[in-house]
Amino acid sequence: MAMAASRRLPSLLACLHVLLAIAAAATNDTLKQGESLSAGSTLVSSPTGVFEAGFHAPDPNQPARLYLCIWYRGIHPRTVAWVANRAAAATGPSPSLALAASGELRVLDGAALLWSSNTTSRAAPRGGFSAVLLDSGSLQVRDDDGTQVWDSFWHPSDTMLSGMRITVRAQGRGPPERMLFTSWASATDPSPGRYALGLDPVNPSQAYIWRDGNVPVWRSGQWSGLDFVGIPYRPLYVYGYKQGNDPILGPYFTYTATNTSLQRFVVTPDGKDVCYMVKQSTKEWEIVWMQPSNECENYGACGSNAICKVLQDGKAKCTCLKGFQPKLLDEWNAGNQSQGCVRKPPLGCQVNQTGDGFLSITNVKWPDFSYWVSGVTDGDGCMNSCQQNCSCGAYVYMPMLTGCLHWGNDLIDVCQLQTGGYTLNLKLPASELRSHHATWKIATIVSAVVLFVLVACLLLWWKSGRNIKGAVHRSWRSRRSSTRSQSTASMLDISRSIHFNDETEDGKSHELKVLSLDRIKAATSNFSESNKLGEGGFGPVYMGTLPGGEEVAVKRLCKNSGQGHEEFKNEVILIAKLQHRNLVRLLACCIQGEEKILVYEYMPNKSLDAFIFNAEKRGLLDWRTRFDIIEGIARGLLYLHRDSRLRIVHRDLKASNILLDTDMIPKISDFGMARMFGGDENQFNTNRVVGTFGYMSPEYAMEGIFSVKSDVYSFGVLILEIITGKRAVSFHGQQDSLNIAGYAWQQWNEDKGEEMIDPLIRPSCSVRQVMRCIHIALLCVQDHAQERPDIPAVINMLSSDNSALNMPRPPTLMLRGRAVESSKSSENERSHSIGTVSMTQLHGR
Repeated sequence: MAMAASRRLPSLLACLHVLLAIAAAATNDTLKQGESLSAGSTLVSSPTGVFEAGFHAPDPNQPARLYLCIWYRGIHPRTVAWVANRAAAATGPSPSLALAASGELRVLDGAALLWSSNTTSRAAPRGGFSAVLLDSGSLQVRDDDGTQVWDSFWHPSDTMLSGMRITVRAQGRGPPERMLFTSWASATDPSPGRYALGLDPVNPSQAYIWRDGNVPVWRSGQWSGLDFVGIPYRPLYVYGYKQGNDPILGPYFTYTATNTSLQRFVVTPDGKDVCYMVKQSTKEWEIVWMQPSNECENYGACGSNAICKVLQDGKAKCTCLKGFQPKLLDEWNAGNQSQGCVRKPPLGCQVNQTGDGFLSITNVKWPDFSYWVSGVTDGDGCMNSCQQNCSCGAYVYMPMLTGCLHWGNDLIDVCQLQTGGYTLNLKLPASELRSHHATWKIATIVSAVVLFVLVACLLLWWKSGRNIKGAVHRSWRSRRSSTRSQSTASMLDISRSIHFNDETEDGKSHELKVLSLDRIKAATSNFSESNKLGEGGFGPVYMGTLPGGEEVAVKRLCKNSGQGHEEFKNEVILIAKLQHRNLVRLLACCIQGEEKILVYEYMPNKSLDAFIFNAEKRGLLDWRTRFDIIEGIARGLLYLHRDSRLRIVHRDLKASNILLDTDMIPKISDFGMARMFGGDENQFNTNRVVGTFGYMSPEYAMEGIFSVKSDVYSFGVLILEIITGKRAVSFHGQQDSLNIAGYAWQQWNEDKGEEMIDPLIRPSCSVRQVMRCIHIALLCVQDHAQERPDIPAVINMLSSDNSALNMPRPPTLMLRGRAVESSKSSENERSHSIGTVSMTQLHGR
């Protein structure tokens, strides 16, 4: 027996050795440089083994289709939190995960590369790279000093885990890309599905779920500083979400689970954002939160200017906001509310009347497309700024949180919440405000009729006793007011040919400082040459310093500049009322004698053309900065074209009219040529065509027809200039006299698009993203206006990396990029062609 035992001992030791080896392999959390993970082997997270990574077949009916996944360990059925090779399953017998010498993770199917982390190559550290799986569910690539080179949290699939940072763009050293949580195609197919959740690139304080890349199906509502205004109160997320700001990535949110790591948010294949938590008693997942959970949470369920409310039976009811009526009454009554509502009657400011006020609507999800108003420090200031801007349809003021938010006149995706909502202040004409309070007033009068009669009698007696005194007083006050008005007019010498009180957008004068000429001269050292910033098409621009120390840019219109009273009036009216972070801000004006002067905020970084067309400064704009500038210009145009009551066409959009602030945020300037559209107007025809043909759309240059699509054309030219670093007019005499649009299409059509990219940004750019921008630009510069996308569509294209784009047509009207004024113009008008010179070319010192 002893001998038998001694013979079995080696075999037992061998078995023990194998078991220990298996246990050691099963608890390994690290993949080192040069190693690979094959099918059947896994990484287990440290230190407690919450997650496991390896190859997995999500579809039990197709066990040969393997994906590199991270799943929860010890939970059945297997729950996957992240997938690497979503677009390409491994079907061969020997898939593997390898860590290359460059620090790049690669999923291989034999010799075929299915997926890589696309980590930018760099010198390998002395100790090499390693990939580590953490208990948070994060798979990280680190160098020998522990610095993260890549993290699966930066490139999620469909699941958000505790500890993730949610940004507009993915973090890391690789090419820039959108950070999206993209659904699976089905419950067993991890390939990218139709739905994606991410932050809004235009307004990163709220999240969306999009379908097919750009169709919104749900919106969280704006971040109030405490929670998202569109999500009913849940301690689950109220205490878990925090907002921050990264100097490179911009605003971001983090989510931290408060009580368990076994909690996840998933974008489901049917387009919902669902929060799951493991029920401790059964160790099974249960749904604790889901959006959208009812019809009112579907984006824009009731169209514009309507509010959606969930009834007790769970059905949605659409009601026009106070002061609005159904746009299409028959369809509305038939149950189709998608067209929303329109105002009835118009605002007082729309018909040159006063008395507009606000109605507070409580417990609502704020509408989409809000914009922050700078320089407002209290609720009255926020209300007044909205009341004086006829393009403002509602406002909210929350000190220390959102500050002052405004909305345009189309309020989309408003939802009534039972609890946890916020108040929206809706602008209404005086007649609607009176009718709103009519019931209350009648009840008050009926209940106190005797007291009312007594008070009325007392008032009549009091007024009769003061009639004589009042008449004398009014006569004296009238004479005093007349004398004071004459004195003020004499002091400022305001030209009577420019009336700021009529034909304005809101029908009343604006709170815009009118400075005396002496004050302007003092600020600019009497228009000293040492203070001169540049020479524009309509006159010189000077740097000035106001008495409070504020630096400003002073635009002095030449007497023969060509910008007469109409253009000057137009620019003052427009800019004084426009409030957007991507539009230049007008601070004051001076109208004295023949002097017409505008005072703007000072832009120390000059105009865009001073960078992209300057060999020394062009390199300061890497691709990320240039892309941010493109997006910023688009956001400014979105405000002009859609969020203003009267759509505004700039008509002179070009690089020299894009100013850059200290943070390189672009601001559209020079509205002297701008025109406003109202009602159902879509285009105008003018006999005076002034501008630069390199930026002007064909229909405007040849026929004098302009619309919002004219600005889209100019924006497409701007994109091409920003990418190439070349002026639109620099192609004269080259490529058969093609303009930049024709040249770009020719290069793109011949698969030479990459040759257009400015060599200075190639090291910092994602070629794929740049090529997509060129594609978008070519769609913007189509010959025919109806074939160009509008600005909302352009923004969606820029913010989505995966949505399909239409094929652009070849441009047939390949005009030379030269500065010419239309032959329709008079001889006097031709002398004022602004050519390729900026009307406001600001140069810092």
